Amino acid sequence: MAVFSAIGAALWGIGYAVGFLGAVAGLSTATILSLASAVSSFTIAATMTAVQRALSPRVNVPQQEMQAVLNQTDAQRRVYVGQNLVGGIRALFEVKDGVLYQLVLVAHGRIEGFDRFWIDGEPQTLANSLDWWGKPQPVRYPTGTDKEGYVNVVTRNGSGQGGSYPVLLSEFDIWTEARRLQNQATFLVGSKAPGQEDFVKVFPKGHQTLFQWEIKGRQIYDPRNGQTVYSDNAALVTGHYLRHPDGLKLDQSEIDWLNVAAMADVSDIAVPQQLGGSEPSLRLWGYWTLDEDPRAVLDRMGAASGLRAYETQTGQIGLIGGPYGTPSMTLTAKDIRDIQTRAAISEREGYNVLSVHYMSALHNYEVIEVDPWRDEPRLEIEGEIAQELRMEMCPNRSQARRRGKQQIHDDNRGRVEVITNLVGLKARFPRFAGQRHTILLDYRPEDGSGRVIAGEFEVLDHKFDPVSLECRIVLAPVNRACQAWTPSEEGSVPELPASDAADGPPQLIATAAQRIRGGTASLVVEAEALGRDDLSVQARYRLAGTSRWTRMATSDLTAESGVVSDGGRYEIEARWLGVFEGIAPWISLGTVAVQINSTPPAAPTSLSVVPGGGEALVRWRNPPANFAQARIYRGTSAIFSAAIQIGTTGGAIGQFSEYPDATIDPDQSYYYWVAAANQSGVEGPPAGPQTLA
Repeated sequence: MAVFSAIGAALWGIGYAVGFLGAVAGLSTATILSLASAVSSFTIAATMTAVQRALSPRVNVPQQEMQAVLNQTDAQRRVYVGQNLVGGIRALFEVKDGVLYQLVLVAHGRIEGFDRFWIDGEPQTLANSLDWWGKPQPVRYPTGTDKEGYVNVVTRNGSGQGGSYPVLLSEFDIWTEARRLQNQATFLVGSKAPGQEDFVKVFPKGHQTLFQWEIKGRQIYDPRNGQTVYSDNAALVTGHYLRHPDGLKLDQSEIDWLNVAAMADVSDIAVPQQLGGSEPSLRLWGYWTLDEDPRAVLDRMGAASGLRAYETQTGQIGLIGGPYGTPSMTLTAKDIRDIQTRAAISEREGYNVLSVHYMSALHNYEVIEVDPWRDEPRLEIEGEIAQELRMEMCPNRSQARRRGKQQIHDDNRGRVEVITNLVGLKARFPRFAGQRHTILLDYRPEDGSGRVIAGEFEVLDHKFDPVSLECRIVLAPVNRACQAWTPSEEGSVPELPASDAADGPPQLIATAAQRIRGGTASLVVEAEALGRDDLSVQARYRLAGTSRWTRMATSDLTAESGVVSDGGRYEIEARWLGVFEGIAPWISLGTVAVQINSTPPAAPTSLSVVPGGGEALVRWRNPPANFAQARIYRGTSAIFSAAIQIGTTGGAIGQFSEYPDATIDPDQSYYYWVAAANQSGVEGPPAGPQTLA
């Protein structure tokens, strides 16, 4: 299944457009480990002593690596649940016709969908097209940014072949139907480089340009309705991991689905949020890899949700956690053979400050810290004893703070260990599904000692000795105030990440004009950039009415064209190059009419009009200097502005010239004028009128 694509030194021959991205990339997936044998049974003892677990469960692959796009010859397959910002493993990295093709393996198995495309940490708005730069292929592309026109992207959700992209099959002989990437969620991104001067603007990170997707992960089985749809419900996600082939691989019959359904209802309870609205009580977003220790995955889920797997009364696997419910029974002194207590904090056990971390979508799906929980009375006595609760699969600040409040309560309680008669068997399981396991303890011995231990306690460990017919139970006191909640307890709102984007391009202040040197003309653009040493001007021009632009040569704040035609009208545009966000737009500087000589010649002299042979012969002497052309005008009145030009002719400076007018009407009287023009077409005053009757 692995596809290896090596791009060697030949890549650099393609030029700056894609050569900068030359690298070696490949795809390989780790062998799926059989996890079913990792756990043979669950007991309350094994589960409930997990209270002593590390508060920051081990992560097999760091989150930063999951969000990156990597070149690896061997990498773990990833499974995602809930919403995530992901990169992946490159399966193809090739250049063809100036386009860099990258096929990225995102996830093993089907995901719900690709929601939002990111480039270099910035979400993009996508539009749809049926054209992959001249090739028929449904694509999506960024709009409204400088990436538009330079990036195309398409996706496969893992429900079929993840490599079946028509453009790959048509463009690369090495990419055949055999490269199917069956049931792998992938995306294909194509990138083109813009002009050389814009390259660092569009792809400022060069070969490290990062393409990512915001996705919704696996579809999850819901025992409440029998449907398998997208869900981030914490109980359903945990149940999914327990039974799925990409998880713990338990048989469907081994799971107590009524128990899971009850805990799913608890997870769906709407909790008011500090910033308004409400969110489900318990959700899970995150990932695991197929070679990961199942205990580590379940620990991460449990840290974020408070839900743990345990063996239910039916001998199946269910979930325990959530709210304190109805105590399962009451133990009294007559049921207890022995009782021992241990103080909550002895020899500096426990902690008095708990820092809380969760994954925030508003912070680019990074794990951030929120307000800690602090036991102020203990702090005054003991000084700070800190622990960290790191919930990489918790997507909500309210959930994170609620979990922290519960956790600092749970981990800093005293312990009561009792040995009971067979009545203690009633304390083995919770009273109802969907709640934590508590009992009532009413220890009031009749020996006159006056020692009383009474109240609600949580069962942390329960062991039955079938030989001595007694139960050994470890308990911890319950303070239900730890589950009371108001939105204000979410604490301070984390500051959103500051944008590292630079300012956009400054306003362009520039002028365009002609420049005359040695009888030739060029176009010049001059710009002003007060207080900015980083800016230079770029300019281009074209003959009015045409479409092809020609770039000017640039030197800092001045740009100049080559020689242009005298008398031509040229459209001119300019823009800034410099240190700012994005690409500056081209700004029109208007139209420049080229005129090498603006001094008009003198009027011709000795103007005469002689009739003969059905025509009129117009004769005159050209000006003694600055002469290039004579223009002949005719009218039917003595008003020059009403006359029309009937012809042009050349001639020598200071010499006689003539023009025959063969279009006259013998019955009409005419008035004639002659004006001289210089080499730039600038016309002087006319001579005339002369009358032809």
